[in-house]
Amino acid sequence: MAEILISNIDKATLARMAELANERGWSTNEVALRALRYALGLSTEYLGASDRQDIATMRGVWNQSENQAFREAMEAFRQVESGPTFESADKREK
Repeated sequence: MAEILISNIDKATLARMAELANERGWSTNEVALRALRYALGLSTEYLGASDRQDIATMRGVWNQSENQAFREAMEAFRQVESGPTFESADKREK
């Protein structure tokens, strides 16, 4: 893969890239790649400004890595074979 060096990034752009990276659990390089793909018409994923007062932000939203961890934990629970915890041990053994 090719590498590109981007010089003279202003503080506001760098800060926003860092903010997006932190919010979404990405590296700043990933933010830059996704923004570049969007700008070139290779992706429909818009990374631009979002309303920081929108209800999802106010109530708290999991980032991508938190969502993945939750899904993995739920899948682990699905793999466990057990009955309801209110059943007596006698009923479960039958």
